Amino acid sequence: MKSILASACIIISFFATFSSAAAKPSPVLLTFDTEQNADVAALKTLDIRVPSTYFITGAFAEANRELVAELSLAGHTIGSHSQAHPHLSQLSQKDLDSDLKRSKRILESITGKPVVWFRAPYMEYDDRVMRVLKANGFRYDSSDSEHWEQQSILTELPISALRRRVMLASDYNMIVVNNFTEPEFEAALKELYTAKSRLGQPAIILLHPKHAARYPEALRNFISWVHGKGGRFLTADGYIAEIEAYRPDRYGIWVDFSRRNFTPEEIVADISRTSATDIFLMAKDTEGNFYYGRNSRDNVFGKTMTLLRKQGVNVKVHAWLPALSDTRAVRRHSDWAMTAQNGRLSANWMSPGNPEVALYTEATVKELIQKYGVDGIHLDCLTYTDLDYDYGKSNVKAFSDARGLPENITHSDLLGKEYPQWLNWRSSMIAAYARKIGLSVQKAAGGAVEYSAAFTGNRVFNYKDVDRSGQEISLIAPAFDFIVPVMHVACLEDDREVLARALVSLRVKSGAMPLVVRLIGPADGGMMTEDYLSEVLEVVSRGANGLGLSSYHFLFGKDPARRCIDEEGLDLINRAFGGKGLKPLPETLGGGFSLDPVSLPGAVAVFLAVVFNMVAIPVYGRKAGQNESTMIAPGLETAVHKWEELAAEMSSGFLTGSSAEEISGMLRSYDARGVHKNRIAIVLDAVTRSASPMTELYEAVSCSMEWKSLALKYLNEVCLLGYVAINDRFVSLTPSGRELLTEARCEGFDYDYWAFVECCLQQTVSVVCPQCGSLTQTRLYWSSFDCSQCAATLHLEDVPTVELLQNRK
Repeated sequence: MKSILASACIIISFFATFSSAAAKPSPVLLTFDTEQNADVAALKTLDIRVPSTYFITGAFAEANRELVAELSLAGHTIGSHSQAHPHLSQLSQKDLDSDLKRSKRILESITGKPVVWFRAPYMEYDDRVMRVLKANGFRYDSSDSEHWEQQSILTELPISALRRRVMLASDYNMIVVNNFTEPEFEAALKELYTAKSRLGQPAIILLHPKHAARYPEALRNFISWVHGKGGRFLTADGYIAEIEAYRPDRYGIWVDFSRRNFTPEEIVADISRTSATDIFLMAKDTEGNFYYGRNSRDNVFGKTMTLLRKQGVNVKVHAWLPALSDTRAVRRHSDWAMTAQNGRLSANWMSPGNPEVALYTEATVKELIQKYGVDGIHLDCLTYTDLDYDYGKSNVKAFSDARGLPENITHSDLLGKEYPQWLNWRSSMIAAYARKIGLSVQKAAGGAVEYSAAFTGNRVFNYKDVDRSGQEISLIAPAFDFIVPVMHVACLEDDREVLARALVSLRVKSGAMPLVVRLIGPADGGMMTEDYLSEVLEVVSRGANGLGLSSYHFLFGKDPARRCIDEEGLDLINRAFGGKGLKPLPETLGGGFSLDPVSLPGAVAVFLAVVFNMVAIPVYGRKAGQNESTMIAPGLETAVHKWEELAAEMSSGFLTGSSAEEISGMLRSYDARGVHKNRIAIVLDAVTRSASPMTELYEAVSCSMEWKSLALKYLNEVCLLGYVAINDRFVSLTPSGRELLTEARCEGFDYDYWAFVECCLQQTVSVVCPQCGSLTQTRLYWSSFDCSQCAATLHLEDVPTVELLQNRK
């Protein structure tokens, strides 16, 4: 036993470094296998006074009817442990059916309640046993171990494991097999609870009254300790009820840009009809094709996001990235590739253990957050392709070093005596990678951007699939704000049962972590009928925090044969999440709230209709459609003094690269409408400051010749809009002009700050190319640009000094 603990300690201490989640009070499920006469006295010795679950044999129940009835009346869950505790898989079909029927009938006659829970004697079963259980009305099983879960016929509540795969959380394994002392037994139970509280997972403990009664004080001390930690004890029924109490309040849609049969305008028009709360836009695909920025063909990601903001579609926009799958990157950097057992390098998949892979993803994430102001980063393909990967020399050596093993460890050793620890290691590499990216997200966005990841959902209850993928949810999930189990559905009758079983298994593995279940429809275009969707929504409404549909082309595709949800189905989902039906398709994409113009001649009114459409979105530094606390540029409460520091630095004629990048990011956070609206506001503000507003505006932005013509243009515009009145002697705001200026100030507009922004928008800078030494001029607005001599891509933040060129006055 001591050697087992010693071999586990290095791995366990390594895992502990990956938890980013604060401890969450966990539910504890004490489950007692009750089958022998000696258990009667043992239960009295234990005197358990917390909700528990008792798996009782029919024979014990017949002999102790009063005790079983008392346990049931006290609110404990009563499950079957067979009739006579045989090896069930060795019974004939007739004897098996007879044994299970008899135990169920006896227990139900005593308790007066349906008995739907089962635990197999010796934890031995096969599919035949599970099918007979299901045929006899059993719905739930607890015969699997947490990390070796495999049965997929009944909903499984697996017994927890101590120290990740090392030992079952069972008194028999701890006390009988490994000879734990009472202090060691108590410490092990506390260790289990502590590990589970990282995510709020349930601690499901297998006890036998006669074994547990050897250390009654240890169990009592543990119960008291858990209560002191804010934990709670639940029956098996109580835990299922707690899972089903989760209600979905998020509705996501995934948009796959690798299918180029739709435009940003079409996407926004369709999304705006729904009650969707979250949109996941593909930023890069598994081939390494970019859909944003200069490396993309048409920046469809950026255009769609900008259009969503301009139209005021109130959704969170998440950048969807294939974390470890990038064919183009692997082609350029072969040392990034996953390595198979035979030394073959993957052509498509990158190793999570390679630090350069993490740096590559971190750079991508940082750019998406700073350049596009996304609300979330969503990782897909956070997995190994199969158990054949990742056997790179550096990865195997790191494992050997951590375990204190010889350097010449063989693959046979890894898949033999070191198999549980090697599986843990593979998962820990994905967890470490996920944590690194999460820290970059946090750093780049100051905690304002959500971080999520997709996990395989269909086979989450099969340990073989988890072994192959390395997606050990309980180890990887703490890095994220929410996780997305991906469920492929075939529109078949048993989909509902599979989804319900998966939700329980996911909750066991992820605890209180929010789950947004993403459904992917059949590839052959099979239609999800309204009845089918109603059943799916019913399941999701009792266990998930949200529902996602994938992908956009399956929902709104132009080819009806490829769609898996029709208009009626989308209407049903919309009502489930928004209380209202699917909105009609808008005729145009013009948008924003309208302001009542003053009465003007027809031709001018037509002109003003166009202008109003341009300026009527409330973007004085805020994202359209977002909460007012969410700013495109830094809010004035934090930015006023910062921009003043930057302005002081600019007065010297030079900026550091980091300062230049900070200003560039601030400028790019405003879209064209945001700039336009703030220019309207600065002109209105200048009118209140001086009888000669043009002089005031020229002095406010004195660094730019272009500003003089712009200021005159905008003064003319506010007059035409009816915000400013001019007579022979005075220029003054009209009531509508004062109202608009007040609104702008309330939303964050600041005169001096915007004057600084205007100066920066017009500012030309010069940098020295670090590669060829030549001078290149660009605008401060652009954070990256090409050298005019060698065509190298330069970034402001990588240049030591940026010279500010004097604009013509």
